[in-house]
Amino acid sequence: MAKKQSLRSWALIGVAFVVQALFTSAQSTTPLQGLVQRLLPHAYHKNFDFKIVPDIAPANPENKYDVFRVSNKNNAINGSRVLIEGTTIAALGRGLKYYLDQAAEAELAWTGDRFDELPRVPPSVPDVELDTKLTVTTGHVRGSFVPHRYYTNVVTYGYQFAFWDWKRWEREIDWMLLNGINLLPALVGQEYVVRQFYRNLGLTDKDLDSFFTGPVYQPWQRMGNLQGSWQYELLNTSAANELVYKNKFIDSQWALQQRILTRLREFDITAILPAFQGFVPQALAAKFPDAVFKKSSKWSGFPDEHTRVTYLLQTDPLFNNLTAQYLKLQQELNGGYTSHYYLLDLFNELVPDCKTPECMRAITSSVTHALQSVDKDAVWAMQGWFLTTFPDVWTPAATSAYFAGIKDANGTPFIMDLAAESKGLAVWDDTNGFYGNDFGWSLLNNFGAAQGLFGKLSTIFTVPFELYSKYPNLKGLGVTAESINNNEYVYSTVFDLAWRNPKQPVNQAEHLAQFIRRRYGPNRASTTVQSAFATLSKTVWDAPEGQLSQSKSFVEKVPALDMYTAPGAWLGTVYYYNKTEVVGAWTKLVQAALVENRSNVPKTFKFDLVDLTREVLLGSTVLPALHKNLIDAYTAKNIPKIRAAGRQVVALITDLNNLLNTHRLFSFGNNVRDARESIDPITRSGYIQFPPSANGPSQAGYQQFLESNARDLVTWWGPEGAGELADYASKQWGGLLTSYYLPRWTLFIEELEEAVAAGKAWENTGFLAKTLAREAAWQKEAWGRKPGESWETNGQEPTEVVRELYAKWGATAIRVAAGGTA
Repeated sequence: MAKKQSLRSWALIGVAFVVQALFTSAQSTTPLQGLVQRLLPHAYHKNFDFKIVPDIAPANPENKYDVFRVSNKNNAINGSRVLIEGTTIAALGRGLKYYLDQAAEAELAWTGDRFDELPRVPPSVPDVELDTKLTVTTGHVRGSFVPHRYYTNVVTYGYQFAFWDWKRWEREIDWMLLNGINLLPALVGQEYVVRQFYRNLGLTDKDLDSFFTGPVYQPWQRMGNLQGSWQYELLNTSAANELVYKNKFIDSQWALQQRILTRLREFDITAILPAFQGFVPQALAAKFPDAVFKKSSKWSGFPDEHTRVTYLLQTDPLFNNLTAQYLKLQQELNGGYTSHYYLLDLFNELVPDCKTPECMRAITSSVTHALQSVDKDAVWAMQGWFLTTFPDVWTPAATSAYFAGIKDANGTPFIMDLAAESKGLAVWDDTNGFYGNDFGWSLLNNFGAAQGLFGKLSTIFTVPFELYSKYPNLKGLGVTAESINNNEYVYSTVFDLAWRNPKQPVNQAEHLAQFIRRRYGPNRASTTVQSAFATLSKTVWDAPEGQLSQSKSFVEKVPALDMYTAPGAWLGTVYYYNKTEVVGAWTKLVQAALVENRSNVPKTFKFDLVDLTREVLLGSTVLPALHKNLIDAYTAKNIPKIRAAGRQVVALITDLNNLLNTHRLFSFGNNVRDARESIDPITRSGYIQFPPSANGPSQAGYQQFLESNARDLVTWWGPEGAGELADYASKQWGGLLTSYYLPRWTLFIEELEEAVAAGKAWENTGFLAKTLAREAAWQKEAWGRKPGESWETNGQEPTEVVRELYAKWGATAIRVAAGGTA
């Protein structure tokens, strides 16, 4: 045992040494060449000269941050090349994207790219900008009007990133650099530091078991909302084994985090690292009997054992002491690296124990002093979301005092206004720009990782520019989506705006047109396609002010007689846009697919076509109409019509399940596979060794634990029958539709018929009990053991399946959208 521990220690020292060497090396442009080689064809590998030039003059006084200049460079030795100069690595990355946008009309996207279609001979930088039509002959110069462009929020690490491997992270970090992102909450594997921290304080792993959650729930553990895990209860397995699995996952994520931090440093992307959060294991209180420990408020209806987290009073002297120990340990384990940015959310959806302005001021002053005791340059990064909850607590006086306490201690905060695109959720407006403190305007746009088409383009194109003119302390623009692979144009627009002149309006029609040309290729961005997206930009992507979130499909909800919610309801079922126009846009995309050969359809188009088909048939239009037919038949006590309407509902869900299974980003099996293979996020070898034991931990048990996390999050969102978040993170995924949602609907249809036959009213309570029992059995299953449970796709061509569905359901969609019946 001692020898193994020694080898482990030397391994950690070796990792730390490598990280330290990379972090302390001089800024180099070599990582840019690595990005080029990973993403672009061989002909482009030596096409770019990257050069750091600190004193490039900005094109205008506003866009003075991270300035780049892109120009053609010709010489007799190397031939035609492209020179990309920048004041920072972030500027160079954005400069490369600018070249790809302008010269090649191609870009890296979440849902694919067209780099395999780039011209065989790298094109020169054009003199005329595609979007502005301005002629430039001495180099194209752009800069950002804000110093920070940031990405993600805390919960994205549960909803989206929990099971990513290094290959996927590497591509995402490449995407970040190309979009000019230079600030990232880097939260992967932080439990490794937390675990060592509490071990150093004398706690055992058993003490930590009731504190650490499973992988997908770690974000809410970090913010003091949740504690402990419950997969062993869902699976009827061993709690002791689950502790082993949680530790294995923590170890593997830490190895992944080291690679992430290394690449972020190479790209000069500042990592926002966690501070000591103050939320602690229950056992810690016994170690410090003189300190003041309390319980946080109950969260989202969870049982007390999984919420009411113990926390150390922020004004207690021990808080300063533990903050110092934690930050020093984190820096040591990260090879000496610190970014000076520390993430700390004290009251995320929690009711503070003390609510007076004086108390708030004392708390934040104490926390600020604690950070500065270790790092005099500390920046307290926080999410402004806590100020959108409990308005009776966060009065203007309390909110003002909260930030005044930071100022009292000469602290520097940076507040990410998490959902600033919605007036009802934006905090900047209620705080007069956060009382002069540095803040960022953020686009969230996506709650609970939902998939609905949604956006507020009218706000996005105007409000950030307005805030720039009004608040000199606006220091950032960011995307804080809770998941990706949805509404890609909306998110990309935010990062593009950072590089626009905030005093000049953007031609929105031209901006969208250029995006479609890059996304599909100039030859495929036909008038029909452009018209379809112009319609979407004015409907699904231009939600009214009162609509705070995207809408939810009936298929993801528990079936009921009345499934409609009031307009504007949070994740409600009423779709706010003109359905006839959206169905018309869908029709145009289907028509565009008809003229393309199967091999000539880019991945991005396939994704968009599946996504819009899903929105029309399962979301806004057809399924609600079929549900109405079903309920009308029940109300009329007409059994033949109940059966007929029920068959249509089942047929639609089955058809859409088949379509969604044609694309890996709509595949439940793909998500489960990622979870099971996250046992090794570096190489995805799919193998991990456990000591032989009859009932002890095993690879099969570990992978089932991971799969259980993946299943639970998108369905029950917690223990059986607990909490208020069931179906909050629901998904329209192939495999999930038929294995989880369809059994609900078939039971509902059967019970409606039985109720009419018996001359009774349908009874909801009994239905819910039967549904819960079925779902409990589903939670214990392992994917891939039943017919049709594919791991990635079903092998069918998405465009061909959409054509078949349009022939079958298109006329119904058009009729229903116009106000008719299904």
